[in-house]
Amino acid sequence: MAKNYFLLIGFLILIVFIGCEKNDQFTLNDDTYQIWKEYIQPTEAELKWSSIPWKSSFGDGLIDSHLEQKPLLLWVMNGHPLGCT
Repeated sequence: MAKNYFLLIGFLILIVFIGCEKNDQFTLNDDTYQIWKEYIQPTEAELKWSSIPWKSSFGDGLIDSHLEQKPLLLWVMNGHPLGCT
């Protein structure tokens, strides 16, 4: 039992040392700034949701849905929208 325990501890220490190697691939500096900027900025396809005429209240959406004879999407949730609860 103790042998397995020490083996597990040794394996975890090895993983920590391998994971702590310096990796300059993901650093932000003057040379990599433009690459990161282009990578982080959303594309037009990712921004398509912003062209939808969303309504901020259920009543407004219900009225428009009825007038245009279109379905209504009601998004209801409990907690933080990013799951940070």
